[in-house]
Amino acid sequence: MFFDPFLLVFAFGVGILGAMFGGIQTFICTGFAGIVVYALKAAGVEPTILGDTVLNMLLLPAIIFNGSAVATAVAARKYPDQLKGWDITRSLIFLHDTSIMLVGGVAAALGYLMFSFFTHIGLPTDAGASAIIILGVIVRLTLSNGRKWAPDATDYYREQGWQYWVFQTINCLAVAAVFGFILREAGPEFYGVGFSISAALLLFGYAGDGQKVPTTHQITAVVGTALGLTGGSIPIACLFALISNHIYLVFAKYFNEDCSTHIDPPAVGIVVATLLLNLIF
Repeated sequence: MFFDPFLLVFAFGVGILGAMFGGIQTFICTGFAGIVVYALKAAGVEPTILGDTVLNMLLLPAIIFNGSAVATAVAARKYPDQLKGWDITRSLIFLHDTSIMLVGGVAAALGYLMFSFFTHIGLPTDAGASAIIILGVIVRLTLSNGRKWAPDATDYYREQGWQYWVFQTINCLAVAAVFGFILREAGPEFYGVGFSISAALLLFGYAGDGQKVPTTHQITAVVGTALGLTGGSIPIACLFALISNHIYLVFAKYFNEDCSTHIDPPAVGIVVATLLLNLIF
């Protein structure tokens, strides 16, 4: 059997937590937990319980983030005046609706099953991101009561012009090159810490009314994967990080922002770029 029945029940409970606290909030916690795990490894301590139970189950995005995202979609359909289905920054506990919490639990359990199955069969891309995308697409097709995509995104890109893509390309390559060098120097055991740092940095993007920070885990996750598959090639890591980032940008505008439900744009970029890396290298 490709899954553990106990962990399936555990995932259901985790999904309720995801609905309680919100998708972005739990993802930020994932980032900080990852940083702690890698810091302990650097200190020579093997963080068995923290890594296996907390990071890879309690805070695994395929589980807890899925719980939050699907619960948000259902809540927005039920309470359209209070929520937007694509906005995963909101805690749903203020609704005082037991059924919404249970939806989060079911979605997280499904996320766990998909993640376990994809890992079991050796899916040649990111198993967690794939589970997030598939569940997101299913929810969009079945629960959407509004826009399924945003055709006006074309007008946005026309207004921005080529300068927009130059700006985004420079920023992406800077992030990819800096993290690529740091991770290569740190060694293969630490190739995943870039993703954790990016997730944790979102705290500054969603806390208070201060300056927002960009989403970068679609860059750093692919950089770590590319370094591992190519023996530490920073140029290749930068190239595929750029592919991931630009897919993220386009998908976010056309299929997520102001749409009726959330389909995670960084996950789409990560899945496509990781699949290409595995097919080529």
